[in-house]
Amino acid sequence: MAEGGHAGAPPVRLWVRRVGVYCDEHRKTWLVAAEEASEEGMLRARIQRVQVPLGEALRPSQLPPSRLPHMWQLSQGEQYRDSNSRVWEIEHHLMLGGVEELLLKLVPVNNYVESKCESVLREMRKCCARYPKGRSVCCSGFEKEEREREKLKATSEGIPPSPQ
Repeated sequence: MAEGGHAGAPPVRLWVRRVGVYCDEHRKTWLVAAEEASEEGMLRARIQRVQVPLGEALRPSQLPPSRLPHMWQLSQGEQYRDSNSRVWEIEHHLMLGGVEELLLKLVPVNNYVESKCESVLREMRKCCARYPKGRSVCCSGFEKEEREREKLKATSEGIPPSPQ
């Protein structure tokens, strides 16, 4: 991490004004650059408070596609939530050579891997099989899966599906 001094509280909100330029709640301007780290496409945003003319603000529909959001809102602790409901962690907020800098890292979403849950799902199916059908919201997905499997089996054997 780069050495730097304390920068005080980070901005509460950052809104896009035009490509690469954001404005905070105090009308201070921030220049933003996206950085792609080599580790699994990790996205970071390096944001520096630099005075630039505000100029005319663009509407989001006028902006070109970007991996960066239209807005960041300070959330709990050391995090921002963006206009796409993604969470960004504050890696640092420092004064570097007289320039206030924020480094935000996009927190990856929970990548669900079904194979890691197979034993738990198997136990859940066994539990659901012990109780009458239609009695549990938790089991309804397994029941639907079973009906679809039976319907597919009957169709493959040439038996017309029963009316529902």
